[in-house]
Amino acid sequence: MQIKRILDHGFRPAIMALYIGAVGPVQAQSFVVENGVISGVRGIEIQGSLYDVTFADGSFNGVYPAQLSGYGPLAQEVAEALLNASESGALRADPGEQRNLQLQGCSSRESCTVLIPEHSTGTSPSAQTTYAVEVIYSLADFRSVTSKLWPFDASTDTALMPDMLYAIITPAR
Repeated sequence: MQIKRILDHGFRPAIMALYIGAVGPVQAQSFVVENGVISGVRGIEIQGSLYDVTFADGSFNGVYPAQLSGYGPLAQEVAEALLNASESGALRADPGEQRNLQLQGCSSRESCTVLIPEHSTGTSPSAQTTYAVEVIYSLADFRSVTSKLWPFDASTDTALMPDMLYAIITPAR
């Protein structure tokens, strides 16, 4: 009975805070830098869930897992989260890293278009057209998100387009 009275009088929040802290650290938004280029972004929060974004060159049909037709509304939400994180200053390269890094798969340091597929006609690996949200990365920040979806041939390889690449979204590890 004594323990119940202690819990009822204010120790419950302290115990819950300890429990939540022990479950795991909060993952902050940050660039993933490998070999001097930005290979992705970790810790993008969307409606209480964390996602990681990896940048990849290739075709929609080649870089996405079989049966994916796009990310639906998550594509726009991730694009907006990248833009907001850049604008607020929350998204920065790790300390000690250069500030003006380019995205993996993009040969230009000036500007790069990141395609985040919302939906496609068909599914990977045999989709015909994908409709993607475009996020513009320029001068070390995500600068803008297009207001309408951009149709893109799902078999076209972005490796042949030096200023364009895909974003792959996965639940954060």
